[in-house]
Amino acid sequence: MKTHRMYLKNLADTASVYELDAMQSSHITKVLRMKEGQEIELFNGSGLSYKARILSSTNKYTRVETLSDSMFVETLSERIIAVVPFIKKENLFFMTQKLTEIGVTDLMYYRPDKLDQSLLKKDLFKLNKKLEDIVIGGCKQSGINFLPSIKCFKDLETCLNDIAIQTSNNFVCFFDLDASARLGEADFSNTDEYIFITGAESGFSDRERFNMEEKNIAVRSLGKNILRAETAPIAGITLFQSHIGNI
Repeated sequence: MKTHRMYLKNLADTASVYELDAMQSSHITKVLRMKEGQEIELFNGSGLSYKARILSSTNKYTRVETLSDSMFVETLSERIIAVVPFIKKENLFFMTQKLTEIGVTDLMYYRPDKLDQSLLKKDLFKLNKKLEDIVIGGCKQSGINFLPSIKCFKDLETCLNDIAIQTSNNFVCFFDLDASARLGEADFSNTDEYIFITGAESGFSDRERFNMEEKNIAVRSLGKNILRAETAPIAGITLFQSHIGNI
């Protein structure tokens, strides 16, 4: 039987009683229809996880008790960074959830030069809280106990400068239909940090291409099919995770 998972940021490494917030309490009582005495799993998004027992629960308030012999700590083997553009909201949320489920450790969103017309007057940085909620949901779904970090940038150049790319210590590439080399096994060795960059629905601008070429970032193809902006990073990172045995 599947154990339902709940996120608790302040989970400590000692057995204790905790209170879950109204949103998670409502999910426990209204959606999962769980009762006192039933067990759930608590995770803090940083590798710590406990089995816990529900002591009491209402739509607004849930008390749980951790079971001290059920704690475990996970470790991360690779850092996988997805540098992705802001795109239409529903597509952005879908992409975020799927990238979380397949094990991305860092999500970096940038405002592309070729931003969709419907987003031109939007304050995209206000989406940060919603994106955080989505990665929590993705971790609940997939069993991953490390929340991806989230950062938002005004453009691709600012994002790349923040990453401080050092090509000798990591593998960095951007995906392009015209690339002569396909993403493959030869790219997945001798480092534990991988950075994958994708463009907007209309592709990269000349300025964005120049910024990446100036940093000697490799260019790779995902094949002949033209992928949507939300599909390309999912396809590329799934291919990578498959090669190294994580999927």
